[in-house]
Amino acid sequence: MKQARRYHPLHMLFGVIQLLRNAAFLALFLFVMKADSQFFLIVWGRNLFLPFLALAGISIFLKWLTNKYTVDDAEIHLSKGVFVRSKQTVPFSKVQNTHRHTSILHRLFGVTSLTLETGMEGIDSTVEFKVISLKGAAWLEEKVSAETEAEMPDMSGRTLHFTPEKKDLIKAAYTSLSFLVLLSLIASIYTKASEFIDLEERGLDFLKVHFSSWQVQASALIFFLLLSVLAGFLRTYIKYGKYEILSDEKRIYIRKGFLEETSFSISKDRVQAIEIKQNAMKRLAGVAEVKLAAAGDVMEGEEKEGVNSLFPFLPVDRAYKLAEEILPAYEVSQSMVPLPKNALWASLLSPSWLWIISTAALSYFKPEFLGFGETWIAASVILFILVVFARAAGYANARYLINGSFIQFKTGIIGTRVFISKRSKIIEAEVTATRWQKMFGLASIQTVNRGKPVQHAGMENVPAEWASFFHTWYKSRIDEVKIK
Repeated sequence: MKQARRYHPLHMLFGVIQLLRNAAFLALFLFVMKADSQFFLIVWGRNLFLPFLALAGISIFLKWLTNKYTVDDAEIHLSKGVFVRSKQTVPFSKVQNTHRHTSILHRLFGVTSLTLETGMEGIDSTVEFKVISLKGAAWLEEKVSAETEAEMPDMSGRTLHFTPEKKDLIKAAYTSLSFLVLLSLIASIYTKASEFIDLEERGLDFLKVHFSSWQVQASALIFFLLLSVLAGFLRTYIKYGKYEILSDEKRIYIRKGFLEETSFSISKDRVQAIEIKQNAMKRLAGVAEVKLAAAGDVMEGEEKEGVNSLFPFLPVDRAYKLAEEILPAYEVSQSMVPLPKNALWASLLSPSWLWIISTAALSYFKPEFLGFGETWIAASVILFILVVFARAAGYANARYLINGSFIQFKTGIIGTRVFISKRSKIIEAEVTATRWQKMFGLASIQTVNRGKPVQHAGMENVPAEWASFFHTWYKSRIDEVKIK
């Protein structure tokens, strides 16, 4: 076994910066917001603040000094802990996804961070190098690829599937409401500053002096709107301007970020299902988001996402085609079967316990609004209309399809979700029928796929005959699943 090595020395600097960032608010609270307080907890906090920082700094140094790792031909061996030592061995063959994130600080020093995701559970499910050289990160990624794919990755063999154009970025800025970022920033600054300064009184005086005429007010409003749109587009460009989706025979690669670069790869074999999602804004703009439900985790910023998103603002037709291009083993169809008419009647005529209980509560308390004595009746009628609308819209959007060894569901009310999976990837399937559904010749089906989190999909009020066919179709899975 090769000699154990310590992590990159810059690991300590990044740890100190993270410590100071986390301690900044506490310092602001103790020494600025509560500077005059003599409450014993505040006094003790001020006295212990610097010793706490010193101990935390020493802890960062000791962790760097004692935490080590070793890389051989097939495994990574980790040794960590200052007083209580623990060891971990991760075979490269268990690594399912890799994630690389290069912040502005990383770029300044010519390093990056690398996370290797496995299919295991718990805190040992990832191997994280918070600071590693670019050469070292590339070497580890090659080791993973060589072990999991039995061959070294061929960079020239990667196919570029998508990179956004200007029109895609404009749609992204619009549908993500990025133009509101300036408003939220101003509101955040105002909220924090108002704790120290009486901004409300001073702000009113400032407005009276400088914005007394409607011409000035209109000009200021137009200027603010233009500045908001510009800030929104700039934010979108920084986040998605250098977005690339690539793939080779075995893996999918995503690179993004203008100032801070992020890249990660997903093994195609680990993809359990495909989701194509649209919220209300995306439906208006004619765009959709493609997500891949993977068996392992992929880090996204500081969050883990078991469902890995491709570019979130793809034109709808392009989203379906891209899913098939990246995963040729999947067949994705935009043409699906709608629910029968009796499914609509079963949904509309089914009692709504939300409306019944709410109406009973309203009739008992009889609330009034603006002196209107019949407010409870109006509220009950509005709620009834919303229930009917939700059920009718859910019926109108619902679609289903079995296409060979693939199954698709489309569900949603205002937004929609299309779920596509292979029969061999579904680990559980259930067919149920309530007494009410049996009266209309209907049933419900549910499926479960592996992932983090576990992926649930299904459809209510499908024809009972199709539900029976689905059950038979799923039992044929035994011919497709190979047990190793």
